[in-house]
Amino acid sequence: MRIEKWVVREHAAGTPPVERVYEKVTEEVTVDLAPDEMLLRTRYVSVDPYLHGIALDTPLGDHMGADSIMEVLEAGPRASHRPGDLVQGFGGWRSHVVSTGRAVLWQTGTFPMVFPAYRRLDPSRYDDSLPLPTALSAMGGPGMTAWGTLSTFLRVEQGNTLVVSGASGAVGSLVGQLARLAGARVVGTTSSPAKREHLTGLGFDEVVLYRQGDGVDRVREALLRAAPGGVDRYFDNLGGAVTDAVFSMLNVDSRVAVCWQWATQVGGDAVGPRLLPHIMFPRTTVRGIFSLEWFTDDNWRALHADLGDLIRRKEVVCHHTVHHGFDAVPDAYRSLYHGRGSNLGKVLVAL
Repeated sequence: MRIEKWVVREHAAGTPPVERVYEKVTEEVTVDLAPDEMLLRTRYVSVDPYLHGIALDTPLGDHMGADSIMEVLEAGPRASHRPGDLVQGFGGWRSHVVSTGRAVLWQTGTFPMVFPAYRRLDPSRYDDSLPLPTALSAMGGPGMTAWGTLSTFLRVEQGNTLVVSGASGAVGSLVGQLARLAGARVVGTTSSPAKREHLTGLGFDEVVLYRQGDGVDRVREALLRAAPGGVDRYFDNLGGAVTDAVFSMLNVDSRVAVCWQWATQVGGDAVGPRLLPHIMFPRTTVRGIFSLEWFTDDNWRALHADLGDLIRRKEVVCHHTVHHGFDAVPDAYRSLYHGRGSNLGKVLVAL
């Protein structure tokens, strides 16, 4: 059978030149499944900022890894899922996948990790109010990141001021909405007036415009107007100048969740390493966020019961920007870095 995949052809630091980094390869493959293997067809693939780091650590010529929703077409007698099952896992930018679906150790990465085993999706949990693509957004890694961080670490209280940098993406927009429901004053940062209007519509109290390269003083001045009482909770997607400014505004017993560092890891922004004095006096607790730690059956059920019900009741909004067709994968990924004003929420590709 014919299998298409996007492979990594070049390692490029900074904003990725997508047209050079990725190449589509088509292979004619004879499918001869082992007893524990499956043939899966990809239905949706995810594009995310963190994939930049995955690409840099992927051996040249290997397929690009990414989260995906897949349908089992064929399965050996000892396979973990059966034909017709829908599963979510790190299948990558491939039209079809042959796999056992077991957890995979990622050893070539800067920080070795384990990509979890494919998890079966229960079709009864998805409908028009909570469609299947949410398994890659609110009911997937982004939702688990937002819900898990708020419920296990940030623990937002009534009257807190929470700042979310990079607030218009799949994770940041959920963090802001959940914090608002918990009684916080929510301040977001984003890159365009259209996204600011979108976040205001989601209930954010204030939204500060920030573009890569804006100076710390300008950002801090804007944040001081938006949060004159200081910052109690900070969910950091950006790093760089925004984080530098927020750390100078932290209140006593504040908490900081470091989810990603766009400005540093993609933009090469060295602003931000001078922060230890700012966390010493207010006794700030800083924690790195790696949502795979919360990928348990109990947590997936709780996520559907809590966040899923909020979405069904329209108390939380989950947006998707959907591209279509396997050839659209690179352009969808490029849109994260160029023309970001057009993306709202989770960006994915329907195959």
